[in-house]
Amino acid sequence: MWVIQLLKEPYPLNSIRKMTWFGALVAIFVFLFLSFFQPFGLGAETLDGLLKVTASYGLITFATIVLGTIAIRRLFPGYFQENHWVFGRELLITLLNFFLIGVFNTLYSDYMFSIGLTLRGFLSFQFYTLGVGFFPILFFMMLKYTHLLRANTRSASDLSGSISRAKETTNSPSDAKIQIHSELKKDDLEIYASDLVYAETADNYVAVYHLIEGKLQKSLVRSTLGRLENDVEGYPRLIRCHRAFLVNLDYLESFRGNAQGLQLRLKHSQNEIPVSRNMVAKIKKLLE
Repeated sequence: MWVIQLLKEPYPLNSIRKMTWFGALVAIFVFLFLSFFQPFGLGAETLDGLLKVTASYGLITFATIVLGTIAIRRLFPGYFQENHWVFGRELLITLLNFFLIGVFNTLYSDYMFSIGLTLRGFLSFQFYTLGVGFFPILFFMMLKYTHLLRANTRSASDLSGSISRAKETTNSPSDAKIQIHSELKKDDLEIYASDLVYAETADNYVAVYHLIEGKLQKSLVRSTLGRLENDVEGYPRLIRCHRAFLVNLDYLESFRGNAQGLQLRLKHSQNEIPVSRNMVAKIKKLLE
């Protein structure tokens, strides 16, 4: 079913900063919606009294989304991995946020209006919370997913079409050797620039994937990707495409786009390597 497939689709993982802005927008929406429509029997004798109540529900929404996001990510850091983040996980965290908002809305309403902490009242506030905010946010998620998927698929297609044209005009430095410096001097790695396929961060090391007699081999060097970037500064085809990856553009095979961004595929490797948004224009220029 398409719903199951959608839940498995890659989706961008928002930073804490973006979640703060998102929480603020949702809180403003809740405040305006409750103030204007006054649903679920919400009302007050005076305008000041109404705005006080609706503003409180908005603040509860904002605080729950922001503080809840921070707390959950600190408790389960392994769950929030960008390369594993999909639409289903985003939806699950959204539902969890709404559950927590419903809990705090119930407690606040009991404090303000003495509604009594009953199961029926708790379930009613869960229903009210979902009714006000969930479907607009689900619509926003679908809109965001569709927009990013189309834009990134189009960019991937444009870049893939540039690969063959770039190879016709590029002279690879096949005879040039590069010295990859390690914090442990005896572990320095010297290879031909044309043999370096890609490199990625690996805790306190850099994993360098390079060719030996035509086969891809992995060498660990105790260094940082920033230091490796300096080591290959004289070779414009060796480019850092992501905070965790450096690639050799001469081995580019294809690009693929999804809602999370762009990924590239290299010859000799089955791994898909992410491309940072701010690097797309630079790579496109190098391929022209």
